[in-house]
Amino acid sequence: MDRAAMVEKLNEILKWEYAGLIQYTQYSFLVRGTWREVYYKLFRDSGEEALEHAHKVGDKIAALGGVTTVERGEVKVTTDLNEMLRNSLEMERRHVELYTQAVAMCEDRDVGLRNLLEDICQMEQDGADHLSKILDEGDLSVGSSARPQQRTG
Repeated sequence: MDRAAMVEKLNEILKWEYAGLIQYTQYSFLVRGTWREVYYKLFRDSGEEALEHAHKVGDKIAALGGVTTVERGEVKVTTDLNEMLRNSLEMERRHVELYTQAVAMCEDRDVGLRNLLEDICQMEQDGADHLSKILDEGDLSVGSSARPQQRTG
């Protein structure tokens, strides 16, 4: 494994975990209205998850002999709940892409690093899937173009 390239990729990931931490935390502060109780918790938990991921990635950068970045990715500010959710989905998808790229850089002997990256990537994918369902993106059934119908009676 090219350590320098991996440190660079991990720092890119760290930059976007920092952005996630800030964006999600701000959304937890700003969300208002009837759905505040539901989405405050979702955003706060997402911010805490981003911080946990940042800690793990930062520790790995240091273990590889690198220096952690203090830069962050773009934070999108809004007070509109639907925009918050769309921005959050975009953030989760970016995280999945970055972790997937880092996994591809691992060699067979980098089992611990690969497992760490795959575990976090799975969590990010779960977050993206959850937000997609909230935003009602896509059909949940394979090969069907019809939306599910709720049964009555």
